[in-house]
Amino acid sequence: MPVLDINGNRIHYDTLGQGPWLTLSSSLAADISLWDGQMAALTPYFSVLRYDMRGHGRSSIAEDACGFGDLTADVLGLWDALGIARSHFVGLSIGGMIGQHLALAAPERLDRLVLCSTSSGYGDKGSANREAVAKLWEQRIAQARAGGMAAMVEGTLGRWFTEAYRLEEAEVMARIGAMIQNTSLAGYAACGRAVAGMDTTDRLGRIAMPTLVLVGDEDAGTTPAMVASIAAAIPGARYENIPQASHLLNIEQEDLFNTLLLAFLGVL
Repeated sequence: MPVLDINGNRIHYDTLGQGPWLTLSSSLAADISLWDGQMAALTPYFSVLRYDMRGHGRSSIAEDACGFGDLTADVLGLWDALGIARSHFVGLSIGGMIGQHLALAAPERLDRLVLCSTSSGYGDKGSANREAVAKLWEQRIAQARAGGMAAMVEGTLGRWFTEAYRLEEAEVMARIGAMIQNTSLAGYAACGRAVAGMDTTDRLGRIAMPTLVLVGDEDAGTTPAMVASIAAAIPGARYENIPQASHLLNIEQEDLFNTLLLAFLGVL
């Protein structure tokens, strides 16, 4: 279990494969196993770095609050500790938000950027929509405090997968449910509040590296319209809407996801 001390937290990671570096960044309430279905496809071509975000999986969290500056610094700290000068970056959900911040803060460290099932923000500060999103996250955090992370499993699975997939894939639901339940409450709360405060919309035009933006066509949380607006704002970005998929499109449509990813990264 490789762990590094990064910015006051013990960050769990793993590396596998050979070739240029590619970093995978997971969703909220997930760990590195989120990407298990991608490893066989990626590792013949890339040195793949997966990591558990602070307060997730086997990574610790030392403080009750964190922002995207902290989450971005964790990635840069990992890269520095591992001697990674540049990397492709694939981020899903909050991982995609981290990817946007990395692209803005340290563009010289990124080769290609892939943003999946993500958002650039929820309206101007003080707007009704932004306040509603903040209230929603406080409700979720309160639910987790009252019932533990086990109380978050059913609702989260409902948002992450289409109904048809949930009914067909009981084993996957059990595995992903256990992953959600294993997330620390402190990590869920701190990173959930960071999501509520996400705001890069007005800066997306500064992202200059080649970018692929992916969404599941049945994702109700980060809708196709929301994600398409990110692609439209990033110069030259490519947009793909994946059919019969919700939020965790890399699991629900694994083969298509892997094909699109490898093609964008130039190995197909």
